[in-house]
Amino acid sequence: MTIDSTSLLSAKFCNNAEKNIRSLKLNGHVGFDTLPDQIVAKSVSDGFTFNILCLGETGIGKSTLIDTLFNTKFDWHSTSHFEPKVRLNKTSYDLQESNVRLKLSLVESCGFGDQIDKEETHKILSDYLDHQFEAYLQEELKIKRNFAVLNDTRVHVCLYFLSPTGHTIKALDLLTMKKIDQKVNIIPIIAKADTIAKNELSKFKQKIIQDLIANQVKIYQFPIDDENVVELNASMNWWAALKWLK
Repeated sequence: MTIDSTSLLSAKFCNNAEKNIRSLKLNGHVGFDTLPDQIVAKSVSDGFTFNILCLGETGIGKSTLIDTLFNTKFDWHSTSHFEPKVRLNKTSYDLQESNVRLKLSLVESCGFGDQIDKEETHKILSDYLDHQFEAYLQEELKIKRNFAVLNDTRVHVCLYFLSPTGHTIKALDLLTMKKIDQKVNIIPIIAKADTIAKNELSKFKQKIIQDLIANQVKIYQFPIDDENVVELNASMNWWAALKWLK
């Protein structure tokens, strides 16, 4: 029986490779069923980003509601009713609750609806939303993309504050929502609703829903995938509103 030099070298290499193998002790189960937990852990570690656009007239209560939602006193810019055109003020904050970190960006409208000529109002808002999409698209088109450090400024939701007139939605509000409903999730909010009697508030809600349906304005539809909140969310969606009107 003869053994060539190649076989000897191969055997020696395998022995050395086996000695250099580093064994790892598993701390838990490994499998595809652990993927959701891994995603959640990674998301919590990286933190979350949430961008809110607050639209409404000056002094309608935008800052008060946001402060209450996040239980935080934010630094809001003072505005007046004499703005030459609509401005958007953006401020970012780093919030943390327990081990969850949130980068919150608040974009507030200033001088909304205060001008005599309101034709440019919806255009300014629409252009701003388009610019955020364009900035993200340009990053995607790069050969070397770096989403890890990209500051995603796309607006996640628009809180649209409606004046509590008790009668109907203003024409400016309908036009603005119609122009941006394809670009952002709109959630209409009746501002200062506690200043209206309950029966008047109920009628006002019905009138708002009728106006939105008649003008084919699309607003945010609450998800019904989670069985824990399916009844609550479904009651706030379009089909529930249609049943309510009947």
